[in-house]
Amino acid sequence: MTGAFCVTQQASADHHAKSGKFEYVLSAVTDFAAVEQMDHVVRAGTLDGTVTIIKSSGGPFEARSSGTLAGILYLKKSTSGIDLESPGAITDSSGDKWYAVARRSAGDQAVGGGGAGLQEIAGGTRKYEGINGICEYVVDYLPNNKIVSRSTCEWQRD
Repeated sequence: MTGAFCVTQQASADHHAKSGKFEYVLSAVTDFAAVEQMDHVVRAGTLDGTVTIIKSSGGPFEARSSGTLAGILYLKKSTSGIDLESPGAITDSSGDKWYAVARRSAGDQAVGGGGAGLQEIAGGTRKYEGINGICEYVVDYLPNNKIVSRSTCEWQRD
């Protein structure tokens, strides 16, 4: 699930909130390599893009803020479907990071394709420390190795 980013901070952000919801849009460029084997294809590569939070109930995930994404993607595709896993780190304008792992077992990676999956939020640094959660996402594959995804998330702090 990177590029340039800009951020509008909310002065009243409550970084110590215990739980909340947020929605974001991710836009990334991919760089994949593929290896064909007997009954399946394995693809792996990088995701480099941006994440923009479009809606938030509060907490450290601030509405109208953006950050950069650095991620890795691993996908195994066979006649029985796909098995995709993609860990990533999102860095906000203050340098704080939150970590996520996206997983998907439906859809494809062809232009015009994509699919729905789940993403686990697995903590982070400073204001994201101790946060975990789950996001539902839908990804669309575009020409020229680009992707866009939309996610709806719920999180809580340990």
